[in-house]
Amino acid sequence: MRYLAFLLLTTLLLAACSAPPVPTPAPTPLIGRIAFVGSTTIQPLVEKLQPGYGQLYPDMQLDIAAGGSVVGINAIREGSADIGMVSRELRSDELSPGIEAFPIAIDVLGIVVHSSNPVTNLNLTQLQGIYNGKIVNWRDLGGADLLIVPIVREVSSGTRGAFDDLVLEGQAPIPSANVQVTAGEVEAKVAETPAAIGYVGFGNLKLNVKVLAIDGVQPSQQSVLDKSYRLSRPLQLLIGPLSRSIARTFITFALSDEGQRIIAADGWVPVRELK
Repeated sequence: MRYLAFLLLTTLLLAACSAPPVPTPAPTPLIGRIAFVGSTTIQPLVEKLQPGYGQLYPDMQLDIAAGGSVVGINAIREGSADIGMVSRELRSDELSPGIEAFPIAIDVLGIVVHSSNPVTNLNLTQLQGIYNGKIVNWRDLGGADLLIVPIVREVSSGTRGAFDDLVLEGQAPIPSANVQVTAGEVEAKVAETPAAIGYVGFGNLKLNVKVLAIDGVQPSQQSVLDKSYRLSRPLQLLIGPLSRSIARTFITFALSDEGQRIIAADGWVPVRELK
């Protein structure tokens, strides 16, 4: 009897060992689309992040449009986009219940002039004076006898909003300022206009122009980290209560080790460097 019981137990154990393993259900692949809209500064950065994100989620589609930071904020409020791209701090009147902001990088505003301009440094008061119309000739700043041509971004631009806040203390520049839509257009206009001055996100500079020191400090990642260069701003991704939940997967990637490596390689200051 004991022998039969032992034989039965042995047979059951052998059957269990030879049975194929129970398969583990495969994770459901992420399939869908994420709509972005907003800052023309962040748009090319999101496009740089897209291939790395696509390696993780090959079935996800990213629809990336620009329009300016204000457009991005309004799109998140209205639910017409999943992620808003905003290249400045949000103002108190722009905060709405359910909106979350995720800084992914820090941008440095570079003040640029024509390569022939002998001026190499301005203090913040002089820069403000140029854009509020109190200083109108380069001669007064150690340059040539030329009327200054201030160049600004259009009003919905996050770069414009950041410059107005950081330099003009929230005031508008002089109405006669030359308006350009993108960072590339600002740089091109300065490059062809000997009397011009403009501002460009440091990550967007192509070095066709001269970058000025401000208060004796050149813009760089290090001068932002040690806070000696004062003209910097956050690059943020917004989501809201009407954003599709899959939008968070892109933000998670942008803040991951790989995402922050891509951001640093593209010329921006990764937010992790500030911690």
